[in-house]
Amino acid sequence: MIRLGDLTLGTMPRIAVAVTDAALADPGWAALADVVELRIDQFEHRDAAHAAAACRAARALGRPLIATVRWTAEGGAGALGDDARRTFFEAAAPHVDALDVELRSPLRDDIVGLARRLSRLAIVSFHDFEHTPDDLMLRTALDRGAEHGDVVKIATATHTPDDLGRLLDLLRASGPPRIVIGMGALGAASRLLFPLVGSLLTYSFVDEPTAPGQLALAELYDALRHYSPAFAAAHPAR
Repeated sequence: MIRLGDLTLGTMPRIAVAVTDAALADPGWAALADVVELRIDQFEHRDAAHAAAACRAARALGRPLIATVRWTAEGGAGALGDDARRTFFEAAAPHVDALDVELRSPLRDDIVGLARRLSRLAIVSFHDFEHTPDDLMLRTALDRGAEHGDVVKIATATHTPDDLGRLLDLLRASGPPRIVIGMGALGAASRLLFPLVGSLLTYSFVDEPTAPGQLALAELYDALRHYSPAFAAAHPAR
């Protein structure tokens, strides 16, 4: 089993809610989240001291924390360069339970090494906002991600039922612990279905989506209670 802070992943669907620093001012939403992902690249205030303070404040939510400073080439905001991203990761790392860095990012080895030194979970991610690559490329991304991280996250744009089917095949294949997500309007279904059949996390939002096709937190919470008896048993009705 994979541990994220005090939480065991893989026993039931788990919701990670992606938030910015602004969401921490009114954290009532946290009761519906299993995990909080801090999207530092989308913070209103971008300096290392503020990032560290926000991560410390998020600890009060009582949820495992993931920090990411998303690479611009894979959906990151603010056009942050590598040096700035590294600085933010270093500021956040002591205060969170996991770091998420892109498989193709120039910072991958540095950030995975930082996670290892601090005994944090290393999530290695692959995003394609244009399409779902062919099966060989998907499997290659999964295998290469497993060479570096503890968990591999693959999120691709889905335009056809075949795209969704191939992502489901990837999720169900043998191999490392993984998170698989279809992005876009058609991919929204994957955010409910895939955690029911093994994807370790499904991602949601509070104020604005951080990726195409995300479902709002309350909507996703209620749907998982309806379709997953295990989730319903561990998560009270609103």
